[in-house]
Amino acid sequence: MKKSYGTPLVTSVGGRDVLLSPASDWLYGYDPKTGNELWKVKYGILGFSIVPRPVVVDEVAYISTSFMKTELLALQLGPTETTQPQILWRYKRSVPRMPSPLLVGDAVYLFSDKGIATCLDKVTGEARWTGRLGGSFSSSPILADGKIYVGNREGEMFVIKPGNELDILTKNDFEEAIMASPAAIDNSLYVRTDKAMYRIEKTDAKQ
Repeated sequence: MKKSYGTPLVTSVGGRDVLLSPASDWLYGYDPKTGNELWKVKYGILGFSIVPRPVVVDEVAYISTSFMKTELLALQLGPTETTQPQILWRYKRSVPRMPSPLLVGDAVYLFSDKGIATCLDKVTGEARWTGRLGGSFSSSPILADGKIYVGNREGEMFVIKPGNELDILTKNDFEEAIMASPAAIDNSLYVRTDKAMYRIEKTDAKQ
């Protein structure tokens, strides 16, 4: 695993487990039981210090190339675990170097380090919309209760409705830097800032 930079992901390809390991200029696939390299694919640009974790849906992997030339790539995995992936498309504008992408339905949502939100068609890679949130982002977005939650270093937590336009439902100001990704369980959202951990509970409006 000496070639690995980012957090790996184990996914199923052709009914077999494959560990995806993003690295400098390459994406590697390993057998998670033996550590044997199954394949590697070069994405063809100067990329290193990869931070975002890959995400996979329907045997298509979405990875960010991080520094220096940041792109989002969609790669078709399979049909077997030893088949070298094929690059389906690339997207080059306002791609995050640190926050991981988020897939919701047929869309990929990106939140760049400089506060640009983007929604892409997951099949074609074409942008449906872009919008400026402001601030700088390090944490990754999550989907909870049908809404996207993402926080910035200025302490703002955005709640966004997935869809064909940027729809900010609300923005909460913690007044403390948010660099860690939020987490959700049951009816609670957990937010860690540089000062504290917060638990926010959803209550029944009828009460």
